[in-house]
Amino acid sequence: MTEEKLVVHYTENAVKIVQTRVSSLRKKDILRTSVRLYDGKSMGVAGSLGECDETELNARAKRSLDLGIPYPSEATKDLEREEYVQSDLQNSAELLEATEEILERLRTDQPEFSFSHIFRSSKIESQLRNNLGLNLKSSRESVSLSLVIKDKKSSNIIDAMTGYEGRKFQKKRFIELTNMICEAYKNQLDGIEEGEYPVVFMSDDITYYKKLYESLNGMLFATGGSLLSGKTDVKVFSEKLNLLQTRNVMDGFNEPFFDSEGTVNDADRFALIENGVVKSPYTDKKTSSTFSLPLTGSAGGEFDGLPELGTPMLKFSESEETIKQLLGGQKGIFVLIASGGDFTQDGHFATPAQLAFLFDGERFIGRLPEISISSHLYEMFGKDFRGVSMDDFLGLENAKLTVMNMKVEKL
Repeated sequence: MTEEKLVVHYTENAVKIVQTRVSSLRKKDILRTSVRLYDGKSMGVAGSLGECDETELNARAKRSLDLGIPYPSEATKDLEREEYVQSDLQNSAELLEATEEILERLRTDQPEFSFSHIFRSSKIESQLRNNLGLNLKSSRESVSLSLVIKDKKSSNIIDAMTGYEGRKFQKKRFIELTNMICEAYKNQLDGIEEGEYPVVFMSDDITYYKKLYESLNGMLFATGGSLLSGKTDVKVFSEKLNLLQTRNVMDGFNEPFFDSEGTVNDADRFALIENGVVKSPYTDKKTSSTFSLPLTGSAGGEFDGLPELGTPMLKFSESEETIKQLLGGQKGIFVLIASGGDFTQDGHFATPAQLAFLFDGERFIGRLPEISISSHLYEMFGKDFRGVSMDDFLGLENAKLTVMNMKVEKL
């Protein structure tokens, strides 16, 4: 019988901010442990929060195994790896001091606005090991600065937002970004002519690519429920488009490098689309074996439940061009807030953009009136896809920009 143990230890310091003042400092320390027993046909699982009695946990897992819950996949074996990634501001006092410094500066620079939300530092320590030679250890730290911006003269709950997530505390660049957003917000521009424009998103803004999560889901893909079903090895999108499933820390992924079944990919990435060609949907062991698909290592699930197909992080590979080069001398429309839109079943996309800036590739020029943007999955990632910038916006971590031509209309 295969015996497997998963331990996840999450710690967090979080400074809550209300109206540009520190409101509270909160700490989390959560330990989760689970034991899995495999007999080749079934799996039994038992989990515990906090310190646990492993003998009792094993007994519960054995009782779970006796229920005969099917799990025919083999456990990962003969694989060892350790990884330790550190970040700034893991000390709560340092995080609090950094927060106060930024808020003091914003009170001076932007007295017309109030800022609220959370600055956070966190660490996720994970270990998955079994009696077949599997021993994976991951420790990843990160820091996240996130602010909701409110114009004091506005009746809105949210007027703008700012933030970034990474491993380095980039105080100067964060303040520069926040000031740029506020100054552009104050510069209300006249409406623009309706037509096609280069539209710019933060590369990790799921607004513009959430249909790909659905279309590349292994179960939907294999059973004909996806727009991309039957298109393996077919060039569907622009040759500029490369889409990766990633657990690589350099891509801003802060959870373990292994999935919940212990699958590890080369460079912690798996290419789902290469040069516009569909290579594979994302899969776990069950989906892979059931439908004879590549195993991409996308298992998730609750810590005290059976592994199941999860939702991975997807990343667009960078081009060899800067954001200025991708715009090609044109002004772009930078979408900061867009909610209320969606994709249709056949791939058409439309959304209102509540906050969009005219953008020259370096600075936000001013705020545009509310607009609507629209396209189709095959066009926005096909002929209209310009690419992803090789440079980070303002030098902030994980701040690549995606550019594509889209139809822009007035609201």
